[in-house]
Amino acid sequence: MCGISGIFSSNKSIEKSLYKMSSFLEHRGPDNTDFYFAKNFGLAHNRLSIIDLSESANQPMQDNTGRYVITFNGEIFNFKELKQDLIRKGSILKTNSDTEILLEGFVIEGINFLEKIRGFYSFCIYDSIEDKAIFSRDCFGKKPLYYFKSENEFIFSSEIKPIKEIISPNINIDYQSMSHFLWKGYYVDGSTAYSEIKSILPGQIIEVSRQKENLKVIKKSSNFFLELSKKEKKRNINEIENLLKEAINYRFVSDVPFSFLLSGGVDSSLISAIASSLKQSNIETHYLGYDEDDIFKKHATYVSNKINSNHNIHKMELPRFKEVVPLMLKIFDEPFGDYSAIPSNEIYKKISNINKVAISGDGADEIFAGYKDSRLFYLKSKLPSLNINNLKLLSLCYFLLNSRFSFIRKLTYFLLIFIGNDEILSMATYKGGWNLYYRKKYMTKDGFKITGMQNIELKEQNSFKNSGRSILERYINYDLKRLAYDFLVKIDRTSMHNSLEIRSPFLDKYFVKKLFPYNPKELFSLKTNKTGLKELLKRYNLEKISKTSKQGFTPPLEKWIISKESKLFLDKILKDKNSIISKLFKLNKVKKMTQTDNLLIKNKSRLWFLMILYIWHNENFQ
Repeated sequence: MCGISGIFSSNKSIEKSLYKMSSFLEHRGPDNTDFYFAKNFGLAHNRLSIIDLSESANQPMQDNTGRYVITFNGEIFNFKELKQDLIRKGSILKTNSDTEILLEGFVIEGINFLEKIRGFYSFCIYDSIEDKAIFSRDCFGKKPLYYFKSENEFIFSSEIKPIKEIISPNINIDYQSMSHFLWKGYYVDGSTAYSEIKSILPGQIIEVSRQKENLKVIKKSSNFFLELSKKEKKRNINEIENLLKEAINYRFVSDVPFSFLLSGGVDSSLISAIASSLKQSNIETHYLGYDEDDIFKKHATYVSNKINSNHNIHKMELPRFKEVVPLMLKIFDEPFGDYSAIPSNEIYKKISNINKVAISGDGADEIFAGYKDSRLFYLKSKLPSLNINNLKLLSLCYFLLNSRFSFIRKLTYFLLIFIGNDEILSMATYKGGWNLYYRKKYMTKDGFKITGMQNIELKEQNSFKNSGRSILERYINYDLKRLAYDFLVKIDRTSMHNSLEIRSPFLDKYFVKKLFPYNPKELFSLKTNKTGLKELLKRYNLEKISKTSKQGFTPPLEKWIISKESKLFLDKILKDKNSIISKLFKLNKVKKMTQTDNLLIKNKSRLWFLMILYIWHNENFQ
């Protein structure tokens, strides 16, 4: 687990720039920093030592011939098995690291070796003879890889800031991509807040080669697809348990101690309980919350007592408002609106004082259709519909879904189920931010135009439509998009900001591939969800915790948004006639959202996104 960066240039020396880039990634890898240079090509590596702590495992690492060199961010949990296979094929290996296995496997088998990997990664492997580099990310996108490319330069990094600092001041705002941030709070499909900086997609492979004075870039993608089939038999609970045990066991591979995140919910409780049954010694668990009477705190304590873990309870005070937004921008390098990143950062900071690795229950909701809106899609799959595809209908529904009366909101969803098509229903479930209705009503004509008008809705319609062969298959695969671009981004940046690695057994590629195809009847229901996982909880005498409604890991934004500090800040934004907010939005209309505490709470996400956008723009473009 590390920070990686590099430069592939055709026409200039790159040493000074690469040293500078690496300095911005020290938090991702404080244990060692090293470099590799050849022919205006350079790699940097900031190491967080977890497997093979010796100096021989440091990176960038060259193979025995010196032809290939790698900089790698991630973990390969089955590296010992792969190592034995490589030795049988004649490989001579000099370390006990997973990095060497990835490099040697690539040398022998090329990109096909990636199919054998059980873990997560982003990496660059350079072939010094052919003068080309291969870049790739794991199929879920757990580990990031950003890049800038021109005719004669390719710059990459684990984070945005190192690239931005090298190519500045020639950097611009990507207004088209901003519309997705305004709507959902994050950037998607390889875009960032900057036009010149992109992200390699989950599962994508990029090849960059030098041809005279220019660089040639070839992209290939490997899509990860969850298949549903009514022909599949019911999954045996023993099979799910054994597969999950195997995935958890692999996450024990470490040369440093590790902890477990125990939030008191179904997923983390199940991971902790199974892990406890597999380990010889007591595991260490961590819980973080705001409220002393929080039901999930009680659940986490209950689970800890059952499995006899060494339990750590961390209480989080309400952060100072003026510190929160700058912290978010420091961690993410671009506007990012998921405010659950704040408590995530806090608990990772606590754990990093004790361990370098923590194991979590992340990903279960996406794999097992665990979100409440899955019931809407299940109901729609059972009922006849007019299947109207009309963004005016969507805009009207957004208005109704923002009603303070719950019966109107519920009635609107039923209306959508009976008359809207799958894509319209999908977009309607994302109602919190600056959706189409609010952008049309509150943005200036120029603001609405430069952010692409309704292009983002059209794009997401198409994305959902191409996510599967049935409404339920489309739903579950489209949910992986939010996982990759929101939740996994949040987990990576906040954990690595604190030099901590997070491992997620539910996102084990082999675990998921062996589970699917899945019968939709076993995943979707009007009564409950994640039935298989809840059945497993009973085996560990933890069925009590499955009866509590799902709750996200979020701070009390309502308290912030109505605080005096928040109101003063919003007033400052709405009086600034030269800001990006005044360029994009009708300030007099936005001001109406701030006139009462009830309106502030109702519009909390929209106003939160504007605060982040305002400070980001002031810091980078004023």
